Amino acid sequence: MNFKSLIYRLRKGEETAFKELVFSYSKRLLTVCKIYAYNQSDAQDLLQDALIVVFQKVKSFKGEEEKAFYAWMRQIIIYQAFNKNQKKYLRVEKSLEEFPNDPVIEPEGVSKLSHEEIVSLVMNLPSGYKQVFALFAIEGFSHKEIANRMNIKESSSRSQYVRARKILQQKINELSKIRI
Repeated sequence: MNFKSLIYRLRKGEETAFKELVFSYSKRLLTVCKIYAYNQSDAQDLLQDALIVVFQKVKSFKGEEEKAFYAWMRQIIIYQAFNKNQKKYLRVEKSLEEFPNDPVIEPEGVSKLSHEEIVSLVMNLPSGYKQVFALFAIEGFSHKEIANRMNIKESSSRSQYVRARKILQQKINELSKIRI
């Protein structure tokens, strides 16, 4: 696939270019969608909606590199997910005081896991935790930004991140013990 040619054809609105976009990026983007969706079906719907938005707005993409294009598509997925999830999002608000210590994830425990196992652990977090964890730890959003986008309190974002880390720590420890 010639990336520059694909972008050019997408900007012209060619349906064959859209099909190439779908075949070339769907698998990687579906993984992103699974992080921000509540289930597999929602992830597939999110991917479909996001790809349509990409096709409609590709003229506004200013980059020249494939990495920039992929990052731009990820942002579209995140914004699409926020729009869909605002109505579904369950507000679970508890004080951070319940979690005085931020759990520590031992590097040697993580180093024993494959990339697929780590992704699987994140994917299996409860939806709200998974979204906050991904936005904070992977995407680099601040808790204030996450709170604004998810229409929750900043303290909720923090507590859900701490809970997600605690769950991940427990799962990593369990997997590490199995491998000994």
